[in-house]
Amino acid sequence: MTDPEEYDRWYCDACQQKGLAHVRRAPRRKSGREKPKTDYAAVEDGRPSAPLERWALYMKEYADAPSCARIVSGDTWTPEWLMQPDALISPSLVPADEKKNIKGLQVPPQTMKVRDIAEILGDDTPVEVIDVVTQMSFPWTLGDWTKYFELPADERERILNIISLEVTGTRLGEMISAPAMVYVNDWVERDWPKSHRPLAQDSSKWPKVQRYILMGVQGAFTGESVLTDFHIDFAASMVYYHVLWGHKVFLFAPPTSSNLAAYRAWTSSSRQEAEWLGDKLQRMTRVEISAGETLFIPPGWIHAVHTAQDSLVIGGNFLSDCDVPMHFKLEELELATGVPRKFRFPHLVRLAWYVAFGWHQRLLKDDVSPNVKDGILALCNRLETEVHRIDGCVLKQHISKVQRAAYDAVPWDVVPDPKALLFAIRVLLEQPKKRKREDSE
Repeated sequence: MTDPEEYDRWYCDACQQKGLAHVRRAPRRKSGREKPKTDYAAVEDGRPSAPLERWALYMKEYADAPSCARIVSGDTWTPEWLMQPDALISPSLVPADEKKNIKGLQVPPQTMKVRDIAEILGDDTPVEVIDVVTQMSFPWTLGDWTKYFELPADERERILNIISLEVTGTRLGEMISAPAMVYVNDWVERDWPKSHRPLAQDSSKWPKVQRYILMGVQGAFTGESVLTDFHIDFAASMVYYHVLWGHKVFLFAPPTSSNLAAYRAWTSSSRQEAEWLGDKLQRMTRVEISAGETLFIPPGWIHAVHTAQDSLVIGGNFLSDCDVPMHFKLEELELATGVPRKFRFPHLVRLAWYVAFGWHQRLLKDDVSPNVKDGILALCNRLETEVHRIDGCVLKQHISKVQRAAYDAVPWDVVPDPKALLFAIRVLLEQPKKRKREDSE
């Protein structure tokens, strides 16, 4: 070791043979700025140890990979098309000259600059900034970010990224609306009561995830929150992603059983920083998206994103009836692998109760398409778990945090009897089968 103070942890053959994963030394005094870590496993494998160099190498390896994105016209993206099974087979991309034909899509003009965003939202607006090399986040203001972004590339000391600036309820948010394809099918928009959506004060009380501003400089890459290269959007939400200006490169892998198993093992591994998930994923593809183009990512697709040029992106996350089992499969994976709450879909269980109530009302009117009934059942199955937890909460004096969370997630003013609601939904789903049997007799 030339400088032992630079090592947070190390591995030796003797310890590994005894089954000890690693040895930690006493923590040293840290400066306020995180230092990039050297990946010695990468060095042993003959790969660059610096994250940016390693990422560039991986992108080069996939330079000739096939694209999985279907190029479609803007008028293809309709709410009816999204409910077709083949709509979720792969990501789809609308070229820049077709943007005007995407029903419902509204984005700021391409002339908008980062400084314009700061002027609209206010220089003192807090933002969470990610240092790409250390993959650590820290608080800044939009004023700080603007000064950094406007520096020439060779004067930027660090590669930084912003991926979590949500602007619903602001003047900038009024300039943005999602394609009708996802907006009309969105659980939040359809079923979360508008009276329960504060726009400014207490805005964290509902899932405000429809209008994100993403800003990154050339060389940045995006992963799971701020921890990894690859990720799946929280709760397997579907995503629309419009590049106002700049250039992005995606690496994609479909949500097959084997890929999801590899992803789960990787996110649980202590060697995650030293292992490249791409080596374990099947059917890896590459998609490039340029200024004016719009990308749709179906639920559950594993991906990593590289910023090839300074970029400004508008995007949003949505849950729908298209692939309900995938939403809750990802929720279970997030819980099992310890994803922090701040990186999971906000208020997912409360949203599920609102959706269940909405479906009960629609079933009473027989306003249900046959191709969503499996999704309704999947929703009921997920909420049955919550009912068991709530029952435990009522019967016991000393309740667990999980039971308390289940109780608090119920919107009691809308769903006064959760168990009865789920029973009524199942009865209504069975009625068409009963009528069909009676007609055949």
